[in-house]
Amino acid sequence: MTSREDLVEHLWQEIINPLADPSTLDNIVANCKRDPDGSFAGVGPAIERALAAGLSPEDLCLINRRVTYEAVFGTLYAIGDPGVDNNDVFGLYEILATSPSAKW
Repeated sequence: MTSREDLVEHLWQEIINPLADPSTLDNIVANCKRDPDGSFAGVGPAIERALAAGLSPEDLCLINRRVTYEAVFGTLYAIGDPGVDNNDVFGLYEILATSPSAKW
């Protein structure tokens, strides 16, 4: 088991901070092209439009990183309040993508 501080550091280093690298945009676009019917498949073309309109990759990464921070923060907050019955939080990531709310 890891400490709370280790988990937070992991989230920063593995989830949030890597999004500062503009190559992540290329990866998102490529993944969306590979799975054009997948959840969030429209993000790839949106990234391409934003870049074509003159938004710098660095600015787009900054926005993406901030949105990811907000999502992580909101998730951690929700786990604590209102929480999950019996603290049954293991494996939640497995049902995230298959939730009815995941379809756009």
